Amino acid sequence: MQANVLCPKVSVIMPCYNNGAFVRQAVDSVLQQDYPNIELIVVDDGSKDNSLEVLASYGDRIRVIVQPNQGPAAARNNGIRHATGDYIAFLDSDDLWLPGKLSAQLEFLQTNPDFIACFCSWSVWDGNDPASFNQPSPEQRLELQPERTGWLYLPLLQSSVIHTISIVIKKQIVDTVGFFNEELRVGEDHDYWLRLSRIGKIAKLKTVYALYRANLQSTTNKVHAKNFSLLVLQTAVEKYGFCSPDGNCLTEDLYQQYLAERHFMYGYQSFWAGHRDKAKQSFIGCLKNKNFIIKSIIYLCICMSDFGYKHVIKFKK
Repeated sequence: MQANVLCPKVSVIMPCYNNGAFVRQAVDSVLQQDYPNIELIVVDDGSKDNSLEVLASYGDRIRVIVQPNQGPAAARNNGIRHATGDYIAFLDSDDLWLPGKLSAQLEFLQTNPDFIACFCSWSVWDGNDPASFNQPSPEQRLELQPERTGWLYLPLLQSSVIHTISIVIKKQIVDTVGFFNEELRVGEDHDYWLRLSRIGKIAKLKTVYALYRANLQSTTNKVHAKNFSLLVLQTAVEKYGFCSPDGNCLTEDLYQQYLAERHFMYGYQSFWAGHRDKAKQSFIGCLKNKNFIIKSIIYLCICMSDFGYKHVIKFKK
């Protein structure tokens, strides 16, 4: 591949917070991509470990921006402000890209200009040798997953089908969508993809090109003060309605089911984490949306009883 005209620059934005143990592997997976025109911007989000020492060892091969701890959304936004590429991609500092990711996605986007972004399949990763993941044949590199390709507003109302580490977006589209919502402690990526899906078509490559490190301490595994997943869904529907730009629409019944799913998941997590009041309100929300009725009634009855709740939690432990 020739640079410049045929290989426009890709700005890769990597938030880093206390990931000194993993960030080298993440950075190397970007620098070892066979795509020749990459700008890697690592935004250190107030790390207190040796992350900055590891990053300094790369010299001018990467660009490091340091900010006080503000969360991944703020870190990504800071990276976007400093990006000079024609495309934007994201990788978290404890995750990994497999070889050929950027070259496949850029080839697709350059030969399919009616798509504004391209994401790939990804797998949960236990940190072992990534070479165990099979590399695609030349015929498979650009094979699409049809049900996740096109106008994705409706699939995204159901769930966040796009993983942050998997996507490449045209910079001009990023400028239109704007920044990640820093008020969302989790779900800021889902909110972003919903906004993105209102602008144009998005493609998904079948091949696994990104690895998400299994981490039980991850922010997404914690019970937060608010049900952010529910808020993202409600905000999108309030702003954009039930219909996708291509004319397909979500039914009211299905919307109520999506609401109930988010209530139940937050309630379930809260229940087992010892947040009894949060769980109680969430299971009541399920009943209001007329879904998960039997399960919600069972959990709600347990929440209503001091003895029952303490006994179940103790038994679980």
